[in-house]
Amino acid sequence: MFLKNKIILLMVLLAGNMLCTENLYAQVIGKVQINGKVRKSNKPVGGVLVNITSPGSPSQTATTKENGTFLVTIELQKVYTITFSKAGLITKIVEFNTSVPPNQMDIIFQNEFNIDLFDDVGGIMNDKAMNKPVAKISYNPTYEDFVHDANYTKQIQAEQELARKAAEDIQKQQDRARLDSLNKRWNDSLALVKQREAELLAKKAEEDRLKAALEKARQDSISKAQAAASAAAAAQAREKARIDSIALAEARLKAEAEVKEKARQDSIMKANAEQARLQAQAEAREKSRQDSIARAEAEKERQDSLARLRAEAEAKQKAEAEAKALEKARQDSIAKANAELAARKKAVEDSTKFANAEAERMKLQAEAAEKARQKAIQDSIQRANAEAEKMRLQAEAAEKARLKEEADRKVQEKARQDSVLAAEKAKQKADEEARAQAEADRKASLAAAEKAKQDSISKAKADEQARLLAQEQARKEEAERKKLEEEAAKQAAIRIKAIQDSAAKADAEKARAQAQAKALADAEEKARLERERQEQQARDKAMQDSLAQVRLKQQEQEEQERRARAMAEIEAKKQMLAKSSETEGKASPPPAKPSNTVPKIKDSDYMEGITEETINESNRVIYRTVVKLEGSTHNYQKIVYTWGGVFYFKNDNNLTQLLFEQEIKNAKAALKK
Repeated sequence: MFLKNKIILLMVLLAGNMLCTENLYAQVIGKVQINGKVRKSNKPVGGVLVNITSPGSPSQTATTKENGTFLVTIELQKVYTITFSKAGLITKIVEFNTSVPPNQMDIIFQNEFNIDLFDDVGGIMNDKAMNKPVAKISYNPTYEDFVHDANYTKQIQAEQELARKAAEDIQKQQDRARLDSLNKRWNDSLALVKQREAELLAKKAEEDRLKAALEKARQDSISKAQAAASAAAAAQAREKARIDSIALAEARLKAEAEVKEKARQDSIMKANAEQARLQAQAEAREKSRQDSIARAEAEKERQDSLARLRAEAEAKQKAEAEAKALEKARQDSIAKANAELAARKKAVEDSTKFANAEAERMKLQAEAAEKARQKAIQDSIQRANAEAEKMRLQAEAAEKARLKEEADRKVQEKARQDSVLAAEKAKQKADEEARAQAEADRKASLAAAEKAKQDSISKAKADEQARLLAQEQARKEEAERKKLEEEAAKQAAIRIKAIQDSAAKADAEKARAQAQAKALADAEEKARLERERQEQQARDKAMQDSLAQVRLKQQEQEEQERRARAMAEIEAKKQMLAKSSETEGKASPPPAKPSNTVPKIKDSDYMEGITEETINESNRVIYRTVVKLEGSTHNYQKIVYTWGGVFYFKNDNNLTQLLFEQEIKNAKAALKK
């Protein structure tokens, strides 16, 4: 017995092991295929490295194609970290949890998502928000599929947007600091050049004191050239200051435009919120109105039911009173239905007028806001023009001051030239006196004069050689200074052009974004108005259909009541005829029994199309219309009895007069008869 139990237990364990092995095999075949796309500014990005890691599993890598797509396969029951990276772009992370219920482990899931990357500016990668996953994807039992956490994604996107804006601000500050550094280096280089020029001037002035008046005049001409160079440098500095002031004015104008644009967007959002609130109120009023209409219709049906019950009770006592009561109830119900119809129509018109008035008010508010925004933009443009005009006047005043300085410098130059002429005249006079003295002394000391002459010639040669060396050194230093100035001017021109191109690009991008935002807002407003119009048309059509059904039911009910009264009259007349026949005696032959049945027809007796005929009988007249179309035959008969009863039939079925006439009309229209 014990051995038998052990064998049974071993078999159970083996069966369980096989079952677990089958379940494990079933779990292994499940996986998730990810079809993704990487974009930047809504354009595909190729060459992005996609790195997939999971604890305890080897990592996977993939690279996006030129169209930005990639395809990877991951296993179930794991948590993966998917990293998207490319040089110059922000790295983004997606967390993918592939855990699923046991009964879903043999399914191959398909998942698609897009990733948007943007440029790495201002050290944004060092921000804590950029190191968080931008999305968390996990299995949702409700949808039986993998979905992302929308709230988490929205929060992370908001944090990263703030970080990106902060990084862009830092980048702008760094650009401004770099520009200020370049300007400082430019100013320092100018100061160094001026310092070197001053040192050269001082050196030349020291040498000029040892030279003749002609050499002094040459040095004055060199000083004049240097002064012109300084004036050119000053003019270049003024031009740079003017460009900087224009850039500052443009930045201020841009900031003001952005503030106004934000205010406009806020006003549009408020207007949309107010419109949504008014729409919600209108829908609530419409719902309340529909509820009241439904209650009124229910009350009407209850009242009609009670009226019918009372009318049937009274009909048993007095037929004539019943007919009068039913006629009065019918007139009252028609009047009440007409009144309710008028009230509903008025309510619909009032709600439509109210909605149109609200839409018109919102439109006027939006137009007023747009006009205010346009006026603000015009005012800012006028202020910018005024600022530019002010700067132009300042530049003109500076130019006038420069011209005045130039005129003063010319006057000083003329005075200097006059002094040089006077010095030359004095020198000539001194030379003449020296020559006279030398001539007087020549006879007394010819040998000494000859020796002095040779010494003077040697000294003159040495002075001339020193002068030529000084000129060559000055020429080299002047060429080097001009080269430095030209290089600095080129660098400054390149920087200014880059700044202007960047500002123009930013303005174009802003204008494009504003145009897109305006087009999107206009499209959304148009779509909203179209939806409201279609909804209003649907409500009106539903109300018209409801009223048509009510009228049709009333007509059918009236027709049924009329036929019931007619049948009651027929039965009463039959009883009267039976009684009269009994009183006349059994000897007299019974009269011919009038026909009350619906006549039949044979399809073969009628041709394709519409056939109309009239049949006269002893107690009735039958107006028959036979419609035979594509092998299908319909027999429409209007039977008028001599006692006043009128009945409508289609084949063997009763119809209302309205439906009888409408179907015949439709058949004739179909056959174009």
